Amino acid sequence: MNIHIGDCRGGKVVAISGEIDMYSSPELREQMMNLIGQRISNMLIDFRQVSYIDSSGIATFVEGLKSMKNYGGRLRFFGIPQGIMEIFSFSKLDRVFEIYGNIDDAINS
Repeated sequence: MNIHIGDCRGGKVVAISGEIDMYSSPELREQMMNLIGQRISNMLIDFRQVSYIDSSGIATFVEGLKSMKNYGGRLRFFGIPQGIMEIFSFSKLDRVFEIYGNIDDAINS
């Protein structure tokens, strides 16, 4: 898994590539919690290059969402591949997370 963090219109874009699993999710958690510790108000997660996510990856995002809500921050996802979107839909997490098709829709929401 690779993580690239960039700036976009007042928010942080976290672009992830590869698999988010029990081996890689601690690194993702560390990066996200570092941004959350800075009280980033808008965090956009770019899923376009994510090939797999397991329960540890989902748990990392749930923790991030809860932490951001504590100070009024927003965590938004975009570009989720169909196979990963099915996981969010089956688990009804598509009702919990803000999910958009592309970065423009996510930013303008």
